[in-house]
Amino acid sequence: MKWTEDLAVGIGVIDMQHKELFVRINNLLQAIKEHRCRSEIDGTLKFLDDYAVYHFAEEEKRMQETEYDGLEEHKKHHAVYLRNIAELKEQAAQPRVSGVSYELSVTANQIIVDWIVDHIMKIDKKFGEFVKSK
Repeated sequence: MKWTEDLAVGIGVIDMQHKELFVRINNLLQAIKEHRCRSEIDGTLKFLDDYAVYHFAEEEKRMQETEYDGLEEHKKHHAVYLRNIAELKEQAAQPRVSGVSYELSVTANQIIVDWIVDHIMKIDKKFGEFVKSK
């Protein structure tokens, strides 16, 4: 998963946080691919969960400050991601015979990669456009 400038929403701090999410997500995907130890994968998932809460609060605060009318809908999208991360953490906690399961890898891609790119491209960009128009 690669950060490209077309993912930028035009709000410096949010774009910086998105870039950090990409770095961490790539670390998780690499750890899964290389069948690294459970503690590394669990630690990365915990970071993604914690960082998402921090990042989402930052986005929502800025939306509230600018009186963005899409705030409530945006919060719903964030809640879906947090539920998905919780599911992924549950799946990662399941016993595995050796290394990491293929299913975990697929789920991580679907839950994290697909969601984050789709969310940035469709939902966060709307907010970026709103801020630019003010």
